[in-house]
Amino acid sequence: MGTNLETFIESTQSVASAAVLKKLFLTAIAEEGYENVVFARANNRRLVSVPWSEFPTGYLDTYRAEEWDRIDPVVQRAPSARGPFRWTDTQPRSGFNKQEKTFFEQCRELGVHSGITIPIRGIGNEVDLISLSLRTQDRLPPDRTTHIYMLSVQYWLKYCELTDRREQETVALTSQELECLRWCKEGKTNWEIGEILHISEKTVEFHLSNGMRKLGAANRITAVIIGIKRGLIPL
Repeated sequence: MGTNLETFIESTQSVASAAVLKKLFLTAIAEEGYENVVFARANNRRLVSVPWSEFPTGYLDTYRAEEWDRIDPVVQRAPSARGPFRWTDTQPRSGFNKQEKTFFEQCRELGVHSGITIPIRGIGNEVDLISLSLRTQDRLPPDRTTHIYMLSVQYWLKYCELTDRREQETVALTSQELECLRWCKEGKTNWEIGEILHISEKTVEFHLSNGMRKLGAANRITAVIIGIKRGLIPL
């Protein structure tokens, strides 16, 4: 189902332009069942730019004119989110307020609903957002959050490389840090990795934490993608 992650990574390795990279990413996302995609940047809970988007005609113009980012729960949630989240996850226990409910209703009328957002730490205090959503009221795609997250992180890393937004520093990981990340790639839990390597779960957490810090990754999934891209972790 959908694009194989390793195939996607391999197909983007030799890409020389952001336009070709975007096309590959949109194809992969479409295969996951999503029709709308936007790549945006936020700072201090406001959008500062939208490098590109694939929305129904008129949606982005309306969003900007109404300054919806001031009330958009997705934009407000992004700075504190540590991983991907569905738009429904932004609803507080007390429910959305009237303004937020109206916002989501207007989005649905314009062909944007049932979304998932991948926040990625950008430069400084910026948060880069990749959001996917549907255009028509239909059955939601299967929950493939982790897979979509990894596709998005790979897109972002390659985009940064092409646009010189992120320096590719030389990173030296220890053999145990690399081994733990390699087993993360295989979907193993910290406990399972500990059993395989004959070390404690806390030691696994220690090595993974160090590896993530060295790679500048907010979580293990991002660390794995960066490790693959830099040739530290084999496909």
